[in-house]
Amino acid sequence: MIQGALLLFWFALLVADGTPIGRTLRRVLVEAPARWCNRWSRGEVVLVLGFVAAAAAIVWVMETEGAVVFGMMAPEAIAWASMFEIGTLVDIAITTVTVFTALRVKGLRHWVAARFSRRLPRARRTRRTARPTANDDAEGPAFALAA
Repeated sequence: MIQGALLLFWFALLVADGTPIGRTLRRVLVEAPARWCNRWSRGEVVLVLGFVAAAAAIVWVMETEGAVVFGMMAPEAIAWASMFEIGTLVDIAITTVTVFTALRVKGLRHWVAARFSRRLPRARRTRRTARPTANDDAEGPAFALAA
């Protein structure tokens, strides 16, 4: 029933494109939902997709009982997510993963190790002074000549 109504609305949008009713249908059925969806952040989209994936997994694993359980759990889960600004946390997690994959992993690992490793006292190295060889009497570099 709903699919038939949506197909009829779509057909009316195609047929009555330039008419006043066509413009009204376009404003109501296309532009208003597009403006509403344009306000969503990336975190909110990921959160909604996560809820849909969790619902699909629960229904797939538990079949009919899963649909009942998810139906009872969904309002509290959505209220919890909106209460703690989970969308912002998901945005931060996605940005972090994107930055870490963009950087060279080896260089990042060395930077983190250098920044957060414990500083252990190390023995100081002293340089040995270069001693001249015993048979060097000439001044400057000497080249060996083969006979």
